Amino acid sequence: MYKLEELTDIKKEGSLPVVKVLNKDGSTKEVKEVSTDYELESNEVFATKQEWIIDQEKKLGETFDKAIQDPKENKKKSKQVEIYTSLYINESSKIIAEQIFDGEHSKFCVYNSNPTESIRYVYELDIGIIYKPHFGEEIRKEAIFLPTKAEEYGTDEELDKEIKDHIREWLDVPDDVLQFAVWNIKRSWVFERFHTLNYLRALGDTGQGKSRFLDVLGYLHYKPIATSGASTAAPIFRIIDKWRGTLIMDEADFQKSDEAQDIIKIINQGYEKGRHIMRCDKDKGNNVNFFDPFCPKILATRKNFEDKAVESRCITQVMTGTMRKDIKWNLNKDFFKKTLELRNKLLMWRFRNYFKINPDKNPDLDLGELEPRVQQIVGSFCSLFVDNDKQLQQFKEFIKNYQEELIDERRNSFAGNVIEGLHKLIERGEEDISAKDIIEEQDIRNKKGNLISARGLSSTLKSLGFKKPIIKRVSTVTKRCIPINANHLNTLFKRYGVTVVTVVGGTPILAKKGKQTELDSNRKHRNNRNNVTQLVTEEEPIYDIIHLPCKVCGTEPSHIYNKTGEPLCQTCFEGKQAQTGLK
Repeated sequence: MYKLEELTDIKKEGSLPVVKVLNKDGSTKEVKEVSTDYELESNEVFATKQEWIIDQEKKLGETFDKAIQDPKENKKKSKQVEIYTSLYINESSKIIAEQIFDGEHSKFCVYNSNPTESIRYVYELDIGIIYKPHFGEEIRKEAIFLPTKAEEYGTDEELDKEIKDHIREWLDVPDDVLQFAVWNIKRSWVFERFHTLNYLRALGDTGQGKSRFLDVLGYLHYKPIATSGASTAAPIFRIIDKWRGTLIMDEADFQKSDEAQDIIKIINQGYEKGRHIMRCDKDKGNNVNFFDPFCPKILATRKNFEDKAVESRCITQVMTGTMRKDIKWNLNKDFFKKTLELRNKLLMWRFRNYFKINPDKNPDLDLGELEPRVQQIVGSFCSLFVDNDKQLQQFKEFIKNYQEELIDERRNSFAGNVIEGLHKLIERGEEDISAKDIIEEQDIRNKKGNLISARGLSSTLKSLGFKKPIIKRVSTVTKRCIPINANHLNTLFKRYGVTVVTVVGGTPILAKKGKQTELDSNRKHRNNRNNVTQLVTEEEPIYDIIHLPCKVCGTEPSHIYNKTGEPLCQTCFEGKQAQTGLK
């Protein structure tokens, strides 16, 4: 049955042409110039689409299907521009048309929220340009999963609970990961509203549940496209550009090859809008085709990515298997039936929320100091529940734990080992530090068991932001000293979990981030200029102070402030102390 308001596309001057209304007893009656607010009598129901007759006097026999340009009914139509797409969005009219597949045919589910909510199903859209749904064997072979219709879901809370219950039935993950999975699923259904996206990644050895993670979560995402690391780059970016769905990639552990590097670049490029991939047209070499890889992605790997950029864009769940006996070993018909039902409900959720999402609206939520990459995550997810205080607090806890995990992971990396060595040397009061000093401090060795050369650290130090070493005479030897700036040093220590606190006698004292020392607790009392120990703020260039010449003799590097804040060497300080009784 079709409701009268579904015929607004053929409405003429506020009313519809002659139509038939079917009575419950089987008889029909004609109603001329029926308005869209026509109310049925108790014994009437609307006619089926075959029984609608449009403009009987002039277009006798034309059906409703022809009025909306059903291709089966309108083969003699004049030639127009045709575009194949799975999506049409009209921002000004608040209309969305999504491709669906009912098991036999592809069509559009058209949602119009202006002035009231309405849904209709058409085979094509004719708005001057004809939009037709995509076709291809990826639909028939279920390489992509589409909804079959838009289905009512109730409230957001009811939908969230239904998604969580389904995930729990088939997958064993912690509650915080479960909640994040729901956020990630819903964000994928409105991902076009955001400028950047992070990726969800399952990490673990074989048999630990990575593929189940992809199946259970991936099939609930927006237009999931299933593939694997065995695919080459060309079909991957083409299928993304064609469907604009969620890429689900299993076995994404790429070996070192040109093809693998191309796929890594697609993953890197696809996190942000506007980073197109260009290819020359195979038939017309002068024509350049642009492919957009921007879309949600879910990956499964057995080890971390060697590419640091890809690794930094992944929110990772380490899979460790499960001891639960209630989880079925194989996915069955009930699983696929429920995932289809949830995709249908999520399609309706997309319709109702797409135009409501405001990515620029930031909630009043104190998250402390977040890294730029983490701030990108915050911006896209918070828009989903900006008015829900409970979910904002849950997200706050999740994102803080995530940043702590990032810092801990960096601390255990090779670069983290270098930073730890630099930290130890500064903590002991070393001033002129070379790469060799760090190597010896951390006992960094190569595969043969020998200490690596100083050149072995050059690329790591450069990636950490240190400039070219300065050749300097230190005592009786010449050293290639690492130039150190306090601001840069402090930034690095924050990223790797340690921070500069103060200076005592010219030596930087460092404390583990998050742990308070005695110096920390008393730091507010050490601003007295009569005290030799002075607070050095995080912005103050520590090593500039250390290497300033003594204010009295001007020859030796200073290590200590006098009470006026001027640098002194140890000899001049002791002499001044004897004269004035300074303690």
